[in-house]
Amino acid sequence: MQEKVVFDTNIYIGVFNRGLYQNEINGFNKVMYLVHPVLHELWMGARGKREIAHLIRFGGGFIRLGRLVVPSSSTQLLIGQVCQKLRSSGSLDPAHPRIYNDVCIALLARQIGATVVTVNTSDFEKIRTVVDFRLRNATES
Repeated sequence: MQEKVVFDTNIYIGVFNRGLYQNEINGFNKVMYLVHPVLHELWMGARGKREIAHLIRFGGGFIRLGRLVVPSSSTQLLIGQVCQKLRSSGSLDPAHPRIYNDVCIALLARQIGATVVTVNTSDFEKIRTVVDFRLRNATES
């Protein structure tokens, strides 16, 4: 059975800039979904016409396949609840909510039953103290 995956932004940056994680992006054993916060983070880092053109094609491909994930109403509410719990525990600073996008990534993956694949699990592990979702570290080869 194919694994449903949502890649964190750092995976795409490794793929685009250094050719890393080729086994992760192998489409034969995975069904890849793109969550909107990852697409937004990639857009924020885009420099120049080539990168912009690439992101237009990249995002468009997920849209055409029906694999760009946006939050349902219940996921929107859950994102708020998880952020409040993280703030209460001291893991989220509302003035500088650095972990907010990771909360969205985790809960959007959860919404569709996918696994978050990342190379930076520390923030996601904090989120897992509040809500359950599937998570694994990427492999580089």
